[in-house]
Amino acid sequence: MKRDCPSLLAALTVGVLVNVLLRSQSAYWPRAGAATALVCVPLLAGTGWLFARAWRSGESPALRLLFAALLFYTSALEILNFRDLAQRLYPGMLSMTAICLMTLLPVIYLRRVSAISQTAHVVLCLLLLATGFMLLTVLPRLHITNLQIVQLQPNDFATAAKEQLTLYPEYLLPALLPPSKSKHRHALLHLAAAALWFDVGMHLVLELFYGAAMPIRIDPIHAAARCGALSVFNRLESLQLILWIMAITLKLSLYLYAICLLLRKEENKGLSVSLRNFPLYGGGLWLLCALLQKTDVQTAMQQRSMLTWGFALLAGIGGAAAWLCRKLKHGL
Repeated sequence: MKRDCPSLLAALTVGVLVNVLLRSQSAYWPRAGAATALVCVPLLAGTGWLFARAWRSGESPALRLLFAALLFYTSALEILNFRDLAQRLYPGMLSMTAICLMTLLPVIYLRRVSAISQTAHVVLCLLLLATGFMLLTVLPRLHITNLQIVQLQPNDFATAAKEQLTLYPEYLLPALLPPSKSKHRHALLHLAAAALWFDVGMHLVLELFYGAAMPIRIDPIHAAARCGALSVFNRLESLQLILWIMAITLKLSLYLYAICLLLRKEENKGLSVSLRNFPLYGGGLWLLCALLQKTDVQTAMQQRSMLTWGFALLAGIGGAAAWLCRKLKHGL
């Protein structure tokens, strides 16, 4: 009897939301972001939908290998990005090896899709609760007079659109995942809307908190949380760190599962990752992180987005070519 795959929409949502919470610097003004989100949400969702159609039509061993390499490289960047954040907030506390162990060891538990799905719902709830509690603590420091009333320039809208059109692998992963037992209509549209409007909302909170100084603040969300009326983040730093690690680990487990699907030779889609894959995945990531540890992570993340767009375009061309060839064969 064929087993259905549990829904991984919550895991994909955690993957895009954590990128907002771990950002090192604010990216745009909220008014510009709200305007561009109206265009960028359907554009990202449409890109994911077109990629899924093209992938089903013209996937090839070369494309599968390129996608696996992109996910592996993205996994290393996620660890390095978290390493940089931890070093800024807790200098000298965590080494690269310690961060790799903390984020990779729990992946062993998340080797089953059911575990990923269940954990994702828990982490998503915790992220939303932590964000809501942070807003509650900083509420007395949010001032409407901090909103900037200067006229926005075309460059402001271009900056917001460029940031919002960052193409994360989460928008492409639904093309790989086995059919879920619970069908989500317009899942990609919901995913893009959740990511971008959550991002716009957090930028609005930061503008109300910092005012004109928002663009120059480093780690603005964390700094605002520590200034909250209850100063809860000063006393619960370890719980915050654990929540971040859980979110990063969830992303890594989802990427590993997708990599295994891409590299499997058999046609059947398994619902778990074999234990023998962990030493190669964990050791390879640790080695890649060691090689890239002096890299400018923010620049590398921007380049990763360009690579993802390029890969999506390549897959689209391949899918269109495969579809055209089939049409010509049927015509002949």
